[in-house]
Amino acid sequence: MKHVLSITYSQSGQLNDIVTNITDNLSKNIKVHHHKITPVPNFPFPWTGKSFWNAMPESVQMIPSEIVPLNIDEQIDYDLIIIGYPIWFLSPAIPITTFFLGNQAKSILSNKPVLTVIGARNMWVMAQEEIKKMISECNGKLVGNIALCDKHYNLISVVTIIYWMMSGNKNNFLGIFPKPGISDEDISNVSVFSPVISNSVTNSDYDTLNEKLVNLKSARLIPDIVSIEEKGKRMFKIWSKFILKKGGPESNKRSFRLKIFSRYLLFVIFVVSPIASLIYYLTWPLLFIRIRRKLKYYKGVRLKAY
Repeated sequence: MKHVLSITYSQSGQLNDIVTNITDNLSKNIKVHHHKITPVPNFPFPWTGKSFWNAMPESVQMIPSEIVPLNIDEQIDYDLIIIGYPIWFLSPAIPITTFFLGNQAKSILSNKPVLTVIGARNMWVMAQEEIKKMISECNGKLVGNIALCDKHYNLISVVTIIYWMMSGNKNNFLGIFPKPGISDEDISNVSVFSPVISNSVTNSDYDTLNEKLVNLKSARLIPDIVSIEEKGKRMFKIWSKFILKKGGPESNKRSFRLKIFSRYLLFVIFVVSPIASLIYYLTWPLLFIRIRRKLKYYKGVRLKAY
């Protein structure tokens, strides 16, 4: 019997559904051990406006909070560890960062192959770069990544995700917008990855796992969105440091700076990003080789940084 350890954090439940659809369809000779991360205190769902923006500085600066210790049987020699996580402000969600920075992660992940599973709107590469570093610091080996995204147009997905996160309703907003988040079809069809994962676990061979996952379209990347995300991450780091100068998440002194940031972000998304995308595609022919190399790296096709 082979053993797979699944560790997930899912605020809305969407990420848990994705991981479950993968693991439920693994080979019958594989036993899956599921564990869910629980923050202390828990983050609300749906979000309130205040709680949403207040999570930004700690998310970006990857400042841990507190989680309930996972009741994992560390006597089991796990053949694969699956880490499922969502994206907050172009960074790993605070609870998943908290897990990685704790002693338990170092004990569990050491010398183990790790498969990451992401549920995101459409920007995930910067968060995954941080996760790569933390896996390496825990002495684990990243062997593959699956990233599911909302496939609707960028600005439309912004509207629908805000509606979902603030209302808790995953339905058609105003009857004219598409359903928010990752489509039900994509969540169901994620089981297409299960056979190749099963094969790697059964044979203890992960050398070509990510390549096989990529061939099955495990990671969707839109070039101009990746470019916007790279620039956005740099700006988020500046803003988060600026806000943290007024204190931690319990400090009311940072409320005004968070309010300014929220206005700034909405302006960038709806005004600046469409212009940036246009400029990006106008310069595409000049940067084609570098862009292609970069996208291959983010998908994990190439191991070395571009």
